Amino acid sequence: MSEQTLTLLQQFRVGLYASFHQRADAVFELMDALASDTQARSAVELSLSPAFRRQYASVYDGLDGWQYESSEVQALLLTMAPAPSAEGFRLIGLDHTPKPRPYAETVSDRSFVYEPTPIRGNKPITIGHAYSVMGQIDLHNRDTWLAVLAVARISSDQTPLEVGLGQMIDLARRCDDELVFTADSEYGQPLSAACLDQCRHVTGVFRVRSNRKLYRRPPAYSGQGHPVWHGPLFRLNDPTTWPDPDESQQSSQTDGPGRTWTTHLRRWNHLHFREARHHEFDLVQIQVTNAQGQPRFRRPCWLMICGRRTLSLTLSQAVYQRRPVMEHYFRFIKQRLLFTAAQLGTTSHEEKFVQVIILAYQQLYLARFELEPTLRPWERFKPVPPPQQAATPAQARRGFARLLARIGSPTHPPKPRGKSPGRPKGYRPPARPRYPVVKKGPMVASRPP
Repeated sequence: MSEQTLTLLQQFRVGLYASFHQRADAVFELMDALASDTQARSAVELSLSPAFRRQYASVYDGLDGWQYESSEVQALLLTMAPAPSAEGFRLIGLDHTPKPRPYAETVSDRSFVYEPTPIRGNKPITIGHAYSVMGQIDLHNRDTWLAVLAVARISSDQTPLEVGLGQMIDLARRCDDELVFTADSEYGQPLSAACLDQCRHVTGVFRVRSNRKLYRRPPAYSGQGHPVWHGPLFRLNDPTTWPDPDESQQSSQTDGPGRTWTTHLRRWNHLHFREARHHEFDLVQIQVTNAQGQPRFRRPCWLMICGRRTLSLTLSQAVYQRRPVMEHYFRFIKQRLLFTAAQLGTTSHEEKFVQVIILAYQQLYLARFELEPTLRPWERFKPVPPPQQAATPAQARRGFARLLARIGSPTHPPKPRGKSPGRPKGYRPPARPRYPVVKKGPMVASRPP
């Protein structure tokens, strides 16, 4: 391992340990166990890891009494994130994911949240919580790593858009670099256009649903009657309402089987939502056709480019094509880092364990280039010497235990306290309170004056 990577990882661990105020040793070792133990199937089984030197009760006691400085942790995560790209900005991904808890009656603030299902006709919902995640994505490297910057639980009285925009504004206040956010169609809303239009160094590349109705600039006021607020209608699913694009270009690529695909990029400037008529944005259409001119996908992809920065057509496409890194991250923490398997008894414990997941993943991220991949017989690894190629998250986790043995831990060894007297004879703890599932009523959209 290079000295630079080793120093960076040790600085992160020392700074992180210093931001923990109570139960620092137990939680820090729990984080190391989660990052290195590939056999644990639940939170309590992490106590069997060699990295966790305490008893199994310290897993829950540590989460219960853990106190840390949130601002210091967020500042540390931002410091360890990569520098801005050659284009001069940080690419930030934003998305949310569900954590199903359908049977946890003692967990508060459960509600019906969105969860995709492969079965057609089934409602894509579950009962539990949802978490909003924001992280930095490398624009040019085609890996699946995400430098996580913030995570927050979406309460039952909030929407993913509200929490996500709050995270964006908070990052814009703490970071002076140019920021470009990318997200799916749930964030391509009038509120996003209005919010980002007021940020001086933030730009958004959000997908827009193909059934949206937009409006062009209204004509100049004639001096008679009421001024016109909205110009001609622009329906995304009605080509007859599309004027000539303000900019267009196309390029061709040949895939592995030898098929030629042509990508058509078109831009329309100065469009707005009916609900946010004072906040204009650019609209970009991405459509892929074969050699016969037939579309490859059923619908074209529509992107809204809002904010202060002007992105070229090719750069807008490249930015949104890196958004699926968020899905890779969600898949990894759910399958490997016990995001779904850890069934904690209270909402507070669950939120703290999600923070532990973020910090454990960050350690793997910092060591991704220097960890020697532990390959299985069916896995492939290109013969490219480091640091050009990073290990995948799963490969890095298999080799992280050997790295921990080299760098050590800032925690103190446990001190035996003797045998606990246990509960007094005849004492019966009260039953935990049961919480009903929060059912949201229909949302009524408010129209600005």
